[in-house]
Amino acid sequence: MELYQMFDIGTTIALFFGVDGWRAMLGGALGGASLWLALFILQGFGLTAMAKRRGLKKRWLAFIPFANIWYIGKIAGECTVFGQRMKRAGLYTMIAQILTTLLCGLSIAVQLYLYFVEGAPEYDQFGIPFWINLTGFSSVAYKFYGVSQYILPIFQLVYEVFMLILLIALYKRYAPRNYFILGLLALFIPVSRFIVIFVLRNRQGIDYEAYMRARHEAYMRQQQQYNGYGGYNPYYGGGYNRPYGNPYGNPYGTPQNVPQNAPQPPEDPFGEFGGAEGNKDEAPKQPSQSDPNDPDGFFD
Repeated sequence: MELYQMFDIGTTIALFFGVDGWRAMLGGALGGASLWLALFILQGFGLTAMAKRRGLKKRWLAFIPFANIWYIGKIAGECTVFGQRMKRAGLYTMIAQILTTLLCGLSIAVQLYLYFVEGAPEYDQFGIPFWINLTGFSSVAYKFYGVSQYILPIFQLVYEVFMLILLIALYKRYAPRNYFILGLLALFIPVSRFIVIFVLRNRQGIDYEAYMRARHEAYMRQQQQYNGYGGYNPYYGGGYNRPYGNPYGNPYGTPQNVPQNAPQPPEDPFGEFGGAEGNKDEAPKQPSQSDPNDPDGFFD
């Protein structure tokens, strides 16, 4: 589908600059195919690096059209749609892509045929090309072209929905904090996935559900610690109800006077994802912005 969009954009640009009809079609086809091929290879290197980190075999599938979509599903793992698990999102997306691509390819072939055989078309008020007084095979081809313009959006919608589900699952694994933004980017600019996958290639994939559980546990520990040292717990003199504590709500005074058996700060809940480890007395080290294994570092 991305190939057809590049072909359409290339043709439109050529026509805008006054290129003849059949030359514009041919230039759009060649230019779109060249750009798509370059981005496709870029994505292949990204998928290969991800698969290597996951220990997956048959990494050459990353460079095979259609099969690489199924391979993205292997890398992304299970997808979730409205709380329901989808185990074969990669397969469904691949089938939708095959059907959509076949229809797009036939539509392009018919347009090229009509341009070469019947000459440049006329355009309606919406910029849609049309031919008149056609006979024989040209008439049949033009009827197919007209029908394809109504069917193609349906195929495209199904394909885009499956692709969005698949990419969100992939981005949750490799960029959990920004998966929604990247998903929207893929929805409105489909070719962005080629570049994003290449950018994320050196990241260590994570289990998104475990990641969210760790964040939730960290939040709960912070709340317990906050209440334990005062906070808004009236029995510790926190917030605006501090009948027993000092003006800052700390029942033990300053941090230097906290007894040894006082609650200790929680351990780093994200250690399994590349967070800080080691001595509790040392402040946890924050991952640098250039750390490729930091799941929260993308776009930060």
